[in-house]
Amino acid sequence: MTFKYRLERVLTIREKELDEAILAMKKAEDYLRKVSHELSATTESRNDLHAELIREGLAQATLYIRRIKQLNDKIAQLEKDLQSAQEKLIKAKQEVKEAKMRLEALRRHKLKKQKDYNEEENRVERIRLDEIGVMKYARELLESRED
Repeated sequence: MTFKYRLERVLTIREKELDEAILAMKKAEDYLRKVSHELSATTESRNDLHAELIREGLAQATLYIRRIKQLNDKIAQLEKDLQSAQEKLIKAKQEVKEAKMRLEALRRHKLKKQKDYNEEENRVERIRLDEIGVMKYARELLESRED
């Protein structure tokens, strides 16, 4: 008879949870990279506008100032988004860590149960072999007395 782990479904669920946690962590990393890239691009765009304003002088200053204000507002929002993305990534990494710990605990439990099962099977087999040996000895003893 082969070993059948009674918590195999739980083990499968834990493995699935780990996969989902890893996927969520990767999504959080991707979002963090996207926001970070957008923040740097917007900051660069604002800096270019500053440089253009300096080159153009005060002739169209109000137009540039309005655009720079819009970019500053967008940068402030992107910085908030970046902070949020970093927090989500930290949370996702923690969930991956916890999922790995739960899965590893269940795997250790499975190995222990399988070891216990194998030891019990070996014990039963030794008992059977001892019984066979006793029967064989008894039969040989009876046969030798009959002779």
